[in-house]
Amino acid sequence: MADKQKPLDYEKLMDDRQKHLHENFSQNSYLGDQNHVKKVLLWMTFWRRNPGRFVEYYFGITLHLYQHIILMLMDYYPSICIVAARSAAKSFLIAVWACKEAILRPGTKVVVASGTKGQAKLIVSEKIRKEILPNSPLLQEEIDVIKDSQNDIEVTFKNGSSVSVVTANDNARGRRATVNIYEEFRVIDKEVIDRVLSPFLVIRQVPFIQKHSDYASLVEEPKEIYISSAWYRSHWMWGLIKLFTKSMITNDDAIVVGMDYSIALKHTIKTRNFLIRERKKLDTVSWQIEYENSMIAENTNAYFTYEMLNKNRVLKRPFYPRRNVDVASRVKNKYILPKQEGEVRVVSCDIAPEGGSGNDNSIFTCIRLLPESKEYKSSDVSGDHVAVKQGYRRQVVYLEAQTEFETSKQAIRIKQLFTDFDADYCVLDTRNAGILMPLHTETRVDKARKKAGKLRGQSEWKAMGNAIVTRNAYRLNPTCRNITSARVRAA
Repeated sequence: MADKQKPLDYEKLMDDRQKHLHENFSQNSYLGDQNHVKKVLLWMTFWRRNPGRFVEYYFGITLHLYQHIILMLMDYYPSICIVAARSAAKSFLIAVWACKEAILRPGTKVVVASGTKGQAKLIVSEKIRKEILPNSPLLQEEIDVIKDSQNDIEVTFKNGSSVSVVTANDNARGRRATVNIYEEFRVIDKEVIDRVLSPFLVIRQVPFIQKHSDYASLVEEPKEIYISSAWYRSHWMWGLIKLFTKSMITNDDAIVVGMDYSIALKHTIKTRNFLIRERKKLDTVSWQIEYENSMIAENTNAYFTYEMLNKNRVLKRPFYPRRNVDVASRVKNKYILPKQEGEVRVVSCDIAPEGGSGNDNSIFTCIRLLPESKEYKSSDVSGDHVAVKQGYRRQVVYLEAQTEFETSKQAIRIKQLFTDFDADYCVLDTRNAGILMPLHTETRVDKARKKAGKLRGQSEWKAMGNAIVTRNAYRLNPTCRNITSARVRAA
């Protein structure tokens, strides 16, 4: 029979200050007994080294193996990037780890940042309050207050720790954190992370470390945790992944974790039949991003890259036309955009040749041409000469897909957009189905404009096959002549 393992001499594992720690407490308190101090120190050491076991015991949660591993990695590395497919329980892991960290390390300040407050709020309202808290009486004892209002979202712990939520923008300034968690970080502007969120980070203030210089080696590094689903390699997150991957090879201060749909399948979070149905519904690229966790690379021969297009996708002030009921009620359009001096507005129409769900839609586009000057260095001198070029900056402020194929109804809709948008030109593709458009058909609006003397002149045809209707020549007339107007070409 093997010899029994000798019990550890716990006292030998304690330093001089820990041996006398019980003297700082009343003899009537639990920590006034040296043996009790030993037990607390040993359990704290055990829980900190085994975060998954702490979560299972303290929160009453059964974790999968991969969740045990990720919790351990989040503890060990100061910088971690987790890119995971749908149903990998990313938000749940964030909530569990944040609560664990707040309990085991008093004075911890966890800040969860997301592109929208609604997304980040789910960590507190759905994951902590509704999923974790009801099953854990011990966690309930640790929490002092939960704030879950629109403007104040925070879990405050009795030991001085907190888990708070912010929207990733300039308004988040002024906070302090020992841990930053960037939820779905692909939708967060990198400049906001670098300029606003990263400066949050400070060292956790531990009293005994501050008082005793020989404990200085125990100072903890602030943490940054990036969590997201996959996206395109043109996005800045791909550069972060490569940076962290290189760090994994050269040192141990960062790590990257990737998980595809096999995680959800392995642990019965999703079924095989469900994934098969999803595969049929989604296009190839969406399936690769959402479930295969693939970072999609663009074609190197692409003239326009995704990043080039994405930078020009967002408008602060879009245009929306009025509904028919608003027009009939003479309700003013609250989305109207005042014209700038020299601005030109165009309604562009691409008419579908056939109706039906299986065919293309007709597309109507409202475009603003905003005059601007650009400076650039001339290449024909020394390179120092600065020239000024006058031109237009284009803004697509409204797009509409029209499923109605009856040309008279489409014509009416085009005229509605033309009027509501206060357009200067209507451009119609007359090489195909657009030639059939009866824009010369008078509506009640046309008759009123004609009576008022505002509907006159002939429309103009551009030689390449686009019909150009100006504001002074509102009606499209197929007998119009070709033109080469510089004014129209510039527009």
